[in-house]
Amino acid sequence: MRLFITAVPLLCCAFAVPAAASPHEPTTEQPAAQQQAGTRQATVLQGGVARWSGADARECGIFGKRYAALDGTCYYPVDMKAKPGTHEVALYDAAGKGHTGSLVVEERECTETEITLDKLEYIDVSAENRARAAKERTAVDAAVKGAPDVHPRFTLPLGKPAAGAGVKDRSDFCEKRIYNGKVRSFHTGLDYLIGTGNPVVAPADGTVTLAADHFFAGNTVVVDHGGGLITMAFHLNDIAVTEGAQVKKGDKIGTVGETGRTTGPHLHFGARWQNQRIDAAALLGDPSKLPGIGEPEAGGDAPDVDAVEADAATPATEDRAGEDDNSAVKDD
Repeated sequence: MRLFITAVPLLCCAFAVPAAASPHEPTTEQPAAQQQAGTRQATVLQGGVARWSGADARECGIFGKRYAALDGTCYYPVDMKAKPGTHEVALYDAAGKGHTGSLVVEERECTETEITLDKLEYIDVSAENRARAAKERTAVDAAVKGAPDVHPRFTLPLGKPAAGAGVKDRSDFCEKRIYNGKVRSFHTGLDYLIGTGNPVVAPADGTVTLAADHFFAGNTVVVDHGGGLITMAFHLNDIAVTEGAQVKKGDKIGTVGETGRTTGPHLHFGARWQNQRIDAAALLGDPSKLPGIGEPEAGGDAPDVDAVEADAATPATEDRAGEDDNSAVKDD
């Protein structure tokens, strides 16, 4: 097995894919345009998460959706393919009053990685395995929808999914990968080089919505944590839970392995929040370091959530249907 990495920055828009953030901790990266104290605006990269704290929030609104706040703070997840530009957000306080602010979404940059894969069945995929992967994709799509009406069963930061799996010095989120010079995919999670057999645990309380062996992702576990948050663990050596099981933070859900399309043992950990594909590192670090929106003014009528921009709420269906989507389909 050989791994070649070429640090070629790619603007995600040019390839309809987000680009990885700085090689440093994504949750602490400060955008070029610094927000002024007290303003109702923050800048966030595609695939990032912004917050609005200090207003005793009860509900939040973005991209035409309204959902529960988390511990009095609104968090705004932004999909890895969200439209760059300014988008309106809303915060609803304990008195039911609404406040509006804005997020300036900036493009990420990706690195391109060339990988030589010895498992040739993942390069020249048979018709049988293509049919299998398509069927498995349907199961994944159902498992990651989440239950936004269920009260959040988590707090931030999330627990580490495995020993040594925290915020990375170099993020491989949204990395463009080329296998054996021809097969391409875009990475929607984080890979941690952890040895086979090490335990993988639930990062928060939740319900197991998928526990199965898949062609590309290998042994896969998906957990719904309520509040629209889903986490995923791929390439497990074995699975320790069943679909429908209730898990607590720290419960074992499997062990690290190299099943599926891999070059060696590692843990792939991914997250979706409000159906937005995000850099899971944003949820593993100190939430106070996420890009923050300033304090709202008192008073004001609650804005209609439908009026909070829905134009770029979720990437178009054709974008999500591409091979750059969930790595349980075509990602490692």
